[in-house]
Amino acid sequence: MDTAVSLGLAFGFGIGLTFNAALVGAMTRARGGREGALLTPVSAIPVLAVLLMWIAYDEGDTKLPAPFDALAAVLGVLLIGVPLLWMVVRGLPLWYGSAGFLNGLGLVLVPRFIEDLGLTLYVSALTLGSCAGALLFDHFGLLGFAVKHVSARRTAGLAMVGVGVVLVRVA
Repeated sequence: MDTAVSLGLAFGFGIGLTFNAALVGAMTRARGGREGALLTPVSAIPVLAVLLMWIAYDEGDTKLPAPFDALAAVLGVLLIGVPLLWMVVRGLPLWYGSAGFLNGLGLVLVPRFIEDLGLTLYVSALTLGSCAGALLFDHFGLLGFAVKHVSARRTAGLAMVGVGVVLVRVA
C-alpha cells in the first residue's frame, strides 16, 4: 500500500477511534460504566466473526485452533454475538452498536499499517487523527459532550501534533 494512503487511513482510523470513545462515553452516561465498558468488545464480535468467515471461505480454514478453525464454528460465534450486541444496546439507538466496528476492523488493518509506515509513524498519524476528531467532537458537542469551541490555542496544539507527524516522516 502507498505510504500516503496508509497515512490517510491511519489518520481516519484515529478519528474513528475518537468516535468509538465518544460512543462508549455516551453509553456510560446512559447506562453506567459497566454496560459502557461492554459496548466495544461486544460490538467487535460480529465484525471479527464476519472477517473470520471471509478468511475461512477464502482459504478453507481460519488457521485458528479448534473449534474456531471451521466456518461453522465462526458462524456460531456470529449467531451468539449479534443477539449479545442487541442486548447491550437495547433501548438505545441501534447505531451505538457500531462502536466496536473499527476495533474489529483494526485487528486486520493495523498490522498492515505498521508494516507500511513503521510503528512510530503509524502511532503519530493515529494520534493526529484522534486529536482532530476530539477537536470536532468538542466543538460541536456531539453525543452530548460539553461544547468547547475551537480556539487559536487548540488549533495550534493540533498543528504541533501535525508537525510531529511530519518530523517523524522525514526523520
